[in-house]
Amino acid sequence: MSTSTTRPPDPGTDQPGPSARERLNLIDQITSTAVASDYAEAGGGQPAGSRRQRVLVAAVALGLAGFVLALGLSARVLNDPVVNEQRSALIDRIVAADDRNEALIAEVDAARQELVQAREDNLRVTLDGALLATQIEVLELVTGYAPVEGPGAVVTLTDAPVKEGEEGTDVEKVLDSDVQRAVNGLWSVGAEAIAVNGQRLTAQSAIRSAAGAILVNYRPLKPPYRVEAIGPPDLADRFAATPDARELASVSTQFGIGLETSSVDRLSLRSATSPLPTDAEVVGPGELTD
Repeated sequence: MSTSTTRPPDPGTDQPGPSARERLNLIDQITSTAVASDYAEAGGGQPAGSRRQRVLVAAVALGLAGFVLALGLSARVLNDPVVNEQRSALIDRIVAADDRNEALIAEVDAARQELVQAREDNLRVTLDGALLATQIEVLELVTGYAPVEGPGAVVTLTDAPVKEGEEGTDVEKVLDSDVQRAVNGLWSVGAEAIAVNGQRLTAQSAIRSAAGAILVNYRPLKPPYRVEAIGPPDLADRFAATPDARELASVSTQFGIGLETSSVDRLSLRSATSPLPTDAEVVGPGELTD
């Protein structure tokens, strides 16, 4: 079992491609030197110092004007009671929708348990049915569509701490690639079931980012990101020796990302949400085992 979230190395090169944080650093470097040093010296016949001063004064003036305009618009928008009321109403709607979704998930889990019990009662009446029931049980465990308990490990990733009133940069936050490394590292050393912030992973799961949020199974998650894995009792020690764990440790040291790995005697992971069937047909009695 594995996720499909890791980008394979480019077979045409011997060196690995730049990481997400290296690309972000490269963007910062490009934007910080967007105006070339010799640009200020261009311009027919005028002294370079004079041209440089004019460009600098113009840039400062434009920046100051933009700042004042943005500040005025921000203050007006933020202080608008209608906007505040709409924002509060939207937040309430989002919270209510999340609550309804969680309630529906609980109802689906309860209905699924009733269905499983009814299926077991019907199939185990005959020898062929009992064999089929055992096969279904094994497949549900392997594919993630059954709850599971057991020992394992927990890897917790948190954003780097920032000072009050400041906003951390992207490189100081947990990225989807960090969660991917934790998940793939755990799979590689014997994890049998994994969930991220309660989202059970299956062969159809995706770990992505959108609008600054990390999505797992297309559900947005909030930090800290808790990667729970059921497997051998020494799963945490095995994970610590993987290249993925070493890369996460390097990220933690360089960018201040929180990284904690611990062994757990017993974890409980709920089942994944079953996908809608894409193809189905009605079968009659006697055709079930064909």
